[in-house]
Amino acid sequence: MNWLTSRCAPLVAFAALALTGCDTGTALNVDLPDTTGISTQYLDLPVTSGTVRLAPVQSLKTDHFLIGRLNDNVAGVTEARAYFNLVNGGVNDSLPSKFNAPVLDSVIMVLGFDKVNGSTTPVAYDLYQLPAALDDRQVYDAGTTTPLGPLLGQNLTSRLDRTQVQTVTAAVPATATTAAIPAVTTIVPDPSVRLILQRTTATAGNPAVASPFFTALFQKLQQSSTFSQDQLNALLKGLAIVPSASHTGNIVSFGQSNIPRIVVYFHSVGATSNVLSHYYPIYFGSIYGSGGTATANDPRYYTQITNILPPALQALATRPGFVASGDLNNTSYAQEGTGLGTRITLTGLAALAAKPGLTVNRAELRVPVKPFSNALFTNPARLFALEVNTANQVLQRIVNYTTVDRVVQADGATQTGAGNPAYSLLVDGTSTQPYYSIPVTTYLQAYLTNKLDTTPDALVLVPNLRSYGNLGTNTLSLDRAAIDAAKITLRVYYSQR
Repeated sequence: MNWLTSRCAPLVAFAALALTGCDTGTALNVDLPDTTGISTQYLDLPVTSGTVRLAPVQSLKTDHFLIGRLNDNVAGVTEARAYFNLVNGGVNDSLPSKFNAPVLDSVIMVLGFDKVNGSTTPVAYDLYQLPAALDDRQVYDAGTTTPLGPLLGQNLTSRLDRTQVQTVTAAVPATATTAAIPAVTTIVPDPSVRLILQRTTATAGNPAVASPFFTALFQKLQQSSTFSQDQLNALLKGLAIVPSASHTGNIVSFGQSNIPRIVVYFHSVGATSNVLSHYYPIYFGSIYGSGGTATANDPRYYTQITNILPPALQALATRPGFVASGDLNNTSYAQEGTGLGTRITLTGLAALAAKPGLTVNRAELRVPVKPFSNALFTNPARLFALEVNTANQVLQRIVNYTTVDRVVQADGATQTGAGNPAYSLLVDGTSTQPYYSIPVTTYLQAYLTNKLDTTPDALVLVPNLRSYGNLGTNTLSLDRAAIDAAKITLRVYYSQR
């Protein structure tokens, strides 16, 4: 007999006898078949829902600013105005005073946009001075009103369908053996608004535009050998761009792809009597943020957003206002910029908590979007869940001596902490009914075991937060989801022993 076999046989027999003893698998801390009864299943708990309006909406130094006026059948008339401090962007070598016989040609405001909410009809804006610069110590948000100073330009218009010629392949000059190859070009969109503030000379189809203010500004630039930020502040403390009275039909979202600026174009006489063209820029908006760096050094700017609510949402004129989903054809809304959010109240949790031996394996808030409802506005990129009281005030807690909003935290994170908000991206966005799925497993366990600071009265689903960096105050848009409120559920996967 093989030695290894003969020595191991008694050990194998002993182990077999031990496993057939009276100890159960549970007593041995080993889950073996037929030793413990476990059932795993899921339950869809319905919720009651409706639309509320949270304030304030943060709009200071966001990635976009908005300008325009739009009337739609959900939010009513929405108007957006933008306010700015300015930065002297030119250098002394580009000052008109450095050149021979400088002559002002035009002054143009350039704004780069990346989204148009509404139609692409031409915009019409009014430009105002600010009587005082935006204060570094004051809080500005979408509800802040700033006084306007003297008018700099009225009914300034620009198309939104501009195009430009882009070179695909550079031209190749001729050589002794080959002929020249012309450049290959293509026509591409030019997503910029160009507002003419002054034009000295009229040309065919382009009438002259007079502006005493910018004529005086050019004279200052022409007389000065240096031009400091203090000198600019003394002349122009700030700007406000508002939609003209005739402007309706769109709100344009101006992003960080093209630094907003006022450009002073002029020409001079060269050494050989040739005409030389020059420009002097003044910047505002997201100057450093456009370059991918921190926005802390950007001059202050913000968007003011006002609403004239339609009759169906008049209850939202005050913060405690609530419009039940049943009053809106089983629809609720969540929209950036306007503060609209979907308030949900969890139901059926007491019966769930009473189940013996309950273990929550996974929980998610499933929030379907109504099919074909985003013709005017894009669905928000994500949804968060805020804890609120009966008056729709966001509950707060102190974390590390800082007061923060109570946001449902991600699975695995401490639910009485901050910094890891749970959220959902849009799931199956190409289907007829996409949905959001916010993971709330850890939150539900804390809720059921009374391990939250206090039990909230409801949750409000919103596309943006007032904190949390890139997930919060850095973004601003009018993206809106029309939520299929009758199908919102709290789906709980659970086990019972």
